[in-house]
Amino acid sequence: MASDKADGEIAAQLDEFDELISSGAICISSDSESDVDDVIDLDNFDLEALPPSPVIGAKRKPTSTDEVPRVESVRQRRATVELPFPDGAVRLTRMVGQKENLAEAMTLSDILQKGKLRKALLSTYVLDLDWLLRHFDSSTKLVIVKSYDPKVEQRGVYQSEGGRITLVNPEFTNQTYPMMHSKVMLLFYDDYVRFVVSSANLFDIDWTVLQNIVFIQDMPYTSEAVSSGFAEELAGSLRDISVPEVVVERLNFVDCSRVKVHIVTSVPTAAGRSQFHADSYGLDRLSKVAKMMRDPELDESESYDTKLYCYGSSMGRLTSAYLRNFYARAMGSTPVNIQSSGGLSTSDMERNVKVGFHTQAQGLGNVHGSTPRQCIKFKADFYSNPPFPRYALHRVESKVANTLIHAKVILARSNATNKGQRKPGERGWIYLGSHNFTPGAWGHVQRGPDKRCNINNYEFGVILPSVHFESMFGRDTVTWNGTRVPLPFRLAWSEYEKGDIPLLSE
Repeated sequence: MASDKADGEIAAQLDEFDELISSGAICISSDSESDVDDVIDLDNFDLEALPPSPVIGAKRKPTSTDEVPRVESVRQRRATVELPFPDGAVRLTRMVGQKENLAEAMTLSDILQKGKLRKALLSTYVLDLDWLLRHFDSSTKLVIVKSYDPKVEQRGVYQSEGGRITLVNPEFTNQTYPMMHSKVMLLFYDDYVRFVVSSANLFDIDWTVLQNIVFIQDMPYTSEAVSSGFAEELAGSLRDISVPEVVVERLNFVDCSRVKVHIVTSVPTAAGRSQFHADSYGLDRLSKVAKMMRDPELDESESYDTKLYCYGSSMGRLTSAYLRNFYARAMGSTPVNIQSSGGLSTSDMERNVKVGFHTQAQGLGNVHGSTPRQCIKFKADFYSNPPFPRYALHRVESKVANTLIHAKVILARSNATNKGQRKPGERGWIYLGSHNFTPGAWGHVQRGPDKRCNINNYEFGVILPSVHFESMFGRDTVTWNGTRVPLPFRLAWSEYEKGDIPLLSE
């Protein structure tokens, strides 16, 4: 009976969602070539406008004891605090009715731990505020960075409920398709800060009937201000999306020494901060991280046997040239250098990129009906456009039977030899976060001597280095930093068969 009641509640929610789609309250389609796949509805939220938040600013010392934990209390607790995720971990979102892989799945409530939570920073493309607030105690202070339509709303910081809820509209400048697509959280508890990066919006559907992926790491407070490369990267990334400085400066008192992931973000090329840090975003940032991760025991050319497995829930206007440029950047190189040093042809580079996307049959066969299908975006005219590289499309199999995947994941897998000895399995790295495999998210490589990327979206993700992939007897094993990495799909991808077409937008 309980199960029937739960199924009935979900069915009612999906019916309500379909009604919102019909009424136009939820925006599911767009003329954008990238990932417009979700919703914002804040019409019933009473907002009080405040001055715009600073976009660029130097660090300043905390000015209030409320902004950082007290030194005495930190010293007393540091010796005894137990962190749930001290070294970082990957989890999948737990869907309604899910029976497989429950130990590796979490709900939003599991992640937030609302009874312990004091303050939270969250960012999202789609926001259902009423649904979100049910996951927090009424006393918890929230800062929420969201996307918005600059024709309707203005950039700035808005507060309500006496300052308990702060909404941030980041910078959009002369963009045809403005999009704040980042999905990052900082959750502040008495003893530590939880860093969360995911592919899920702050919206019921993404946490109940679509498979999303989450990275979580808990970092303890320190009694004195400390600096680290990761903290500086994170602080800069938060400033990029106009997070108020009072939140950013709390990172001065957080111990990030056990963090091993690399942050990869995108900022619109037209944005003010991009003018100062143009080579720090999208494909340019991916290339920098790839160079840092390159195995020093391998010749550069040996890494060029790497295959990229790229999955996203939204498909962009891809071309063979884009695949070639993406591959080269993901190798920390350029197409010309790879041709000259690695012996790969342009066709080899393009064929080394596998693009995963659900088929029409998979979409129709998913157990949660039409609503999750409408969150998987592939415009028919993109697919029918002759330059689209159909040969790159691959079928992916969800580990939860008959469900659809909204995660954004890139696997870089290599069988490269090491000093003449072949390593067992494959080595490489994993990207996870908000970037779909689209030029709007990662950037178009422009013509010209500097080959600068032109980026449309705000995005946020992390790369896990030194990952081991192995598949034996039908069982996938992916490990990083001594822990298992659950993926939403199986490692074995297959090319589209005759008659297969992708799940095209309805």
